[in-house]
Amino acid sequence: MRKPAWLAEVLVQSVMIVLSILLALWVDEWKQHRAEQQLAAVSLSNFLHEVQQNQARLDDILPYHRGVRSMVKELEAGHTIRTPTDFESAVGVDGLRPPFLLATAWQTAVATGALQHIDYETVSALSLTYTLQDRFREESRSGIQSVLQASNFQPGHAEGALRSADIFLNDVVTNEEELRATYAQAARLLSRKLDVTPPPGAGDTARHADSSSLPSTATP
Repeated sequence: MRKPAWLAEVLVQSVMIVLSILLALWVDEWKQHRAEQQLAAVSLSNFLHEVQQNQARLDDILPYHRGVRSMVKELEAGHTIRTPTDFESAVGVDGLRPPFLLATAWQTAVATGALQHIDYETVSALSLTYTLQDRFREESRSGIQSVLQASNFQPGHAEGALRSADIFLNDVVTNEEELRATYAQAARLLSRKLDVTPPPGAGDTARHADSSSLPSTATP
């Protein structure tokens, strides 16, 4: 039996249709993969910028908190603070507050699903960084409340307020140093992933800061 003449044409057209569909699927997959790579790259860049910003904020405040801690220890030893007014004038509460640290890059990456397209090592490091940052914020908030409660003391009984401030500042300085070191590690990792060179001397500012000095605004 002879095959119909139209059969060959049908077979050719069928093959062309299948190839066209496969090509379209491949193009869509390639576009999606490219979009995911671009999303991941933008997210990594945002992370690096935000981590560097937060690290710079700690660089600014850490020497100040170290100085306030030293001052509180001296006031506690000298027994010169006797009233809430004395405490507010010498120490205050506003100066004890930790810096405002950003978390926009992490929140955006979670909302857009960008973390799914970033390698495990980087996501793990970023998760640790922002977890420590959240813990620092919560501990600082509860510590400030303790200082505020202790500062409402009766005249002549300032030891509790100073002791509470001393404990709080010890925790703040320790947490700021730990968090700052974590930022430095995250920045190095992100710079490597993005193939960029970190700024010269980055990560050394707070290490060499004079911990005994106080900014002029903190002088009682």
